[in-house]
Amino acid sequence: MSDTNIVVLSGNLTRQPELRYTPSGAAVSDFGLASNRKYGKGDDQRDEVCFVDVTVFGSTAEAVATHLTKGRKVVVEGRLQFRAWESELGQRRSKRAT
Repeated sequence: MSDTNIVVLSGNLTRQPELRYTPSGAAVSDFGLASNRKYGKGDDQRDEVCFVDVTVFGSTAEAVATHLTKGRKVVVEGRLQFRAWESELGQRRSKRAT
C-alpha cells in the first residue's frame, strides 16, 4: 500500500491572494485560509479556527489572483506540507501549508 497525502479544506480567505512569477515564468499565488469549527453543547459552544497557508501554481494561480478576494469562501484540494526552520534568534519555527 502506498502512502497518501490528500487534503480537502473549506474556509474563508484571510488575505488577498498574491500573484508572482518564477524566473521561468510559472505563475504562483499564495493566500491564507481560515477553517472554522464549532464544538461543545448548549451554552458551552466554542469556536476553533485553523489557519493554513495555501500555494497554487499555473493557470489556477492566475485565476485565484483574478477572481478571489479576502473573506471569500473556498474549497481547496491538495497535499499537506510541513515546513520547519530556525529563526535568527535560534528559535525553532514551523508551519503547515497546502
